[in-house]
Amino acid sequence: MPQTPPSSAAARLPRLTLLALSAALAASGATAQEALETVVVTGFRASLDSALQAKKNADGIVDVIKAEDIGKFPDANLAESLQRVPGVALSRGDGGEGKQITVRGLNAGFTRVRINGIEAIAATGASDINGSTNRSRAFDFSVFAAELFNSLEVRKTSTADVEEGSLGATVDLRAARPFDFAGRTASISAQMNYNTLSRKSAPRLTALFSERWNTDAGQIGLLLSGAYSRRHAMEEGYEAVELLSANADGGFCSPLGFTPQAPANDAVRGASATHCGNNLPRTSSLAAYNDVFGRTDNYGGTVATPAAGSGAFHPRIPRYRRSVAEYERTGLTAALQWRPSARTELALDLLAGDFKNDRYDNYISAISFGRTLAAANGKPQSSILETSFNGNGSWEYGKFNGVDVRSEGLLDVNNTAFRQHVLSGSHKLTDTVKLDFMTGQSRSTLDSPRRTTVQFDSPNVNGYSFDFRQNRNVPTLNFGVDVANPASFSWGPVDADGTVHGQFVTRKLETGNTLKTNAIGASWDVNDNLTLRTGLSSRDNAWTNFEISGGLPNGLANPAGFNIASVSRTISGFGRGLEGSGYPSEWVAVDLPKFLQVWDIECDCAAVPGSTLNVLGQANRRVSERIDAAFLAADFNHKLGGIPLRGNVGVRVADTKARAAALVNAGGTLTEVSFTKKYRDTLPSFNLTAELPRNVFLRFSAAKTLSRPEYVDLAPSAAVNTNAQTVNIGNPQLDPIRAKTYDLQAEWYYDKNALLSLGFFRKDIESYIQNIGERVPYNTLGLPDALLTGGGTCSITGGTPACPTLPSSVVTVRRAVNTPGGPINGMELSLQAPFNFLPGIWRNFGLLANYTRVKSTINYITRTATPALPQLSMNANLVGMSPKAYNVTLYYEDPKFSARVSAAHRSQYLFTVLGDVNGHDFTTVNASTNIDLSMSYNVTPQLRISLEAANLTDEPLRYGRDSQRDDTLLYAHSGRTFALGVSYKF
Repeated sequence: MPQTPPSSAAARLPRLTLLALSAALAASGATAQEALETVVVTGFRASLDSALQAKKNADGIVDVIKAEDIGKFPDANLAESLQRVPGVALSRGDGGEGKQITVRGLNAGFTRVRINGIEAIAATGASDINGSTNRSRAFDFSVFAAELFNSLEVRKTSTADVEEGSLGATVDLRAARPFDFAGRTASISAQMNYNTLSRKSAPRLTALFSERWNTDAGQIGLLLSGAYSRRHAMEEGYEAVELLSANADGGFCSPLGFTPQAPANDAVRGASATHCGNNLPRTSSLAAYNDVFGRTDNYGGTVATPAAGSGAFHPRIPRYRRSVAEYERTGLTAALQWRPSARTELALDLLAGDFKNDRYDNYISAISFGRTLAAANGKPQSSILETSFNGNGSWEYGKFNGVDVRSEGLLDVNNTAFRQHVLSGSHKLTDTVKLDFMTGQSRSTLDSPRRTTVQFDSPNVNGYSFDFRQNRNVPTLNFGVDVANPASFSWGPVDADGTVHGQFVTRKLETGNTLKTNAIGASWDVNDNLTLRTGLSSRDNAWTNFEISGGLPNGLANPAGFNIASVSRTISGFGRGLEGSGYPSEWVAVDLPKFLQVWDIECDCAAVPGSTLNVLGQANRRVSERIDAAFLAADFNHKLGGIPLRGNVGVRVADTKARAAALVNAGGTLTEVSFTKKYRDTLPSFNLTAELPRNVFLRFSAAKTLSRPEYVDLAPSAAVNTNAQTVNIGNPQLDPIRAKTYDLQAEWYYDKNALLSLGFFRKDIESYIQNIGERVPYNTLGLPDALLTGGGTCSITGGTPACPTLPSSVVTVRRAVNTPGGPINGMELSLQAPFNFLPGIWRNFGLLANYTRVKSTINYITRTATPALPQLSMNANLVGMSPKAYNVTLYYEDPKFSARVSAAHRSQYLFTVLGDVNGHDFTTVNASTNIDLSMSYNVTPQLRISLEAANLTDEPLRYGRDSQRDDTLLYAHSGRTFALGVSYKF
């Protein structure tokens, strides 16, 4: 396109950063006469324009993101691109990278993701506090490189032809195909990433080749693309692991002469009227002890309080953490298209992705507060010396004697493999009748062949303290011992009095999802105003989970001449950029390769005396689903009173048959139990768009939708405590979460490539799924009676000794159940504003902005009725829902230079609803704002250089426990990431 040459000042713009751009432009003296008369639409602006046209032409409410160029998505991470869509908020995983999304307040499990037309699930591993292994229906976007795809589409409203299963949205990822390009196309790019916390760099490489030929057999196209990247991530911070009341796990050691005495006299453990344990005098301060145990939690009056005297809440395992993660991501796509005639087309899409995540966590902690007396001489042997509480009732300072200090190292190896093949095609029988089909499979497997934990202990340390008075997020932990000295720690067998000198735990896990889809459809253009469509589909979904654990609770004997220094290393430089002060910069940690040379604890063999493997019955389970569906829909396009109306109306009927099975440990024997669940849903939908004058579009949608239960909730796994008469169990009879949804949205396309929209939505959730406790007879659960025999130590048929729990006994069962739901109401405001109205080079600027406000009222059952207590419930927001979220992007783009800076914010949200569990109501995640920067310069039409920066403010992640106290459960940061890159188009 012809253009006036820019002024010399404008020509220097590509060398400036976006943050200095305004000042440079003002200094340049550029005038409207010197400015560009026309602008070549390329890159980021072109992707916005293309996405806007797709949104404008859609019948429902759809948001689209397009690739800027060949193999160049707007963001390095798919999830981070999606957060620019109104109503979408991002959940970040370990190391700060975007992992999952929530849509309109509904968490990732309510959103279905389709790749190349069929549903897919991709699961990864994570740290325990960030959810550990993903066993849900949620999609982990971190598995794939963004460069493998050229479009994202977020469908917020339902249509009859799109598979059911989403309450939030259906996200479509589409990889490039050869017919997307005019002819031969090739590109290659390389980046080098650098993280400021890990202080390491890593590469990122992508390549694409596409060709198409005209042959006697018709048009044929082939496309190949690949992406490879590595990332060195580090995360540092503080964790409480859990918050427990002072009387949990047997309470603290009572003062000298206090009644009742705790712990009670125990000759083996050394507990007496004067001692908490061997060589541990009772040193608790009476004033501090009374201050701690005289406190209760009142939840602000919203739920019932614990019994009086339950005591203040303290961190269960207060600890500092350094996590080092090595990520390696490889992706390949292949697409073959054949168009033998204008009426027929076939396409084969292949996708493979491998995501490797090796994570090494190191902790330095106080372990006593999370141990019972019987298990490991824990909390009951610790004396309280000093205390301090803040106005919210949080225990902000405590000093103790008799505390066990621990250095723990955990190596977690996670390998995710994703494979997909999709064959699709269409054929026009006549000018008005068209047939189409699709068949394919997505398979995702998370293999964790190695999770090894080794712990060194320093028992019975005096003078330990935690102090939140100066910093509520990262406390000062005084360990009372030199944690940088290997001689401070021990490893070996458990002493006769129960003192622990180190332990190890191993685990192997494999979890996977296989989703098969077969579908056929037909459409008939009745006339220019009406098209009828119908189709049948069959889907087979399967989820499996298998785990094996190993360990030796009593420890291992040391070889002659052993010392901790020979199997340890030093964690150094801890705390760079971490909030607060007073924490150790280094501590002793296990050197796992050296340790394994002494004790091969991973061999699972007799070489480690006493080592045991345990097939975790409650964790080995599978769920399969067969879903047969049919739909009938009509697309219409008419005028009413001169106003064009278009849209669709239809109904989808889906029959679901689910079979859930699990291994349960019945008296020492693994036994499989299984259940079947069937249900049918009729799901009508309606979408209407009115094209009003002045390019104003008014859209209305209504539909019935559903979201199927999580696999882990369906699987009938069981853990039975016969003494406490409690059962934790899955619930294979769960019904789906069903809802009625309504949308009303106005869109004003007020200028070329510009949009201002305002929308309102409502979702009436008819039923929800929540984990609760309830009292029912054991023999109504469908579990084998052998689970009650305790490995053969009692008889349920009247033998001696008698079993504490019989088949007819009423037990407390904790499981997922269908509970009353509630409404979700929200609004979305969106602006896409190229500054076309400004003179000169200022017209190259533009703004993207969106704001979402959501409110929900879900009735959570916090305690089911028992013979002694009534049922309790509370109203709260949906788990995972941020009531407020916004995203703002300011960009500049001319034919040579492109730059943008983005800010993404989401307000505080609920992570879990705890009810009366351990005396807390909620776990929340703090509000966060992430700022990213991207710049590129086209040296030639083929050669581009780029600079990207992510998380410029090093935004931390914080979890809080309990709405009244807001105790810190987790606080961590992961540094800033910069990437310098170059790309070339052939």
